[in-house]
Amino acid sequence: MKKHFLRLFMAVALIGMSNHGFCQDVNTKKPMFPFYVDYVMGPFLFVDNIAYDAVFMNGCRLGFNIKRNFNFSIEYVAGQQPDNQNDMGMTHNANLQFAYHFMPESKPFNPYLFTGTGFFEFKEFTNDVYGLSWHFGMGTTLKFNDRLSGLIESRYLNTGWLDVGGQNQLAVMWGARVSF
Repeated sequence: MKKHFLRLFMAVALIGMSNHGFCQDVNTKKPMFPFYVDYVMGPFLFVDNIAYDAVFMNGCRLGFNIKRNFNFSIEYVAGQQPDNQNDMGMTHNANLQFAYHFMPESKPFNPYLFTGTGFFEFKEFTNDVYGLSWHFGMGTTLKFNDRLSGLIESRYLNTGWLDVGGQNQLAVMWGARVSF
């Protein structure tokens, strides 16, 4: 009888330990999908009276979810607009960005704060200007399902390191995110 009881106890203990081992991934801080791609668009409003008009930018962003709360992304956006001499040109912005999601499990909205820096260029205008810019802002994603969400964000863009005559700019971006 003791032998059967001991075997039963060992079997239950073994099943309990194996079940516990399989369930450990549920409580980790790893994101469900490590990568994402965003298509973003929106106006860059050059409010600090510089020689370039506001521009509607389009582009993409490739991101990596470091943890549930943090992600890193590489963004490239471009747009075409005239300067104050009415010469058409292109504006390019390529940057690196870090984001902090302070409510990563919230549904359907997932608000975040972000900051970044990168290369900014006004090309083929009367005066071509390029250099570094930095930005910070806030946004949120709107989750449609596990892999697809919309996003909207606003950012303060500082062009003080560029010789454009002003440094305080604003941008509003919206788009779609696919996680994989």
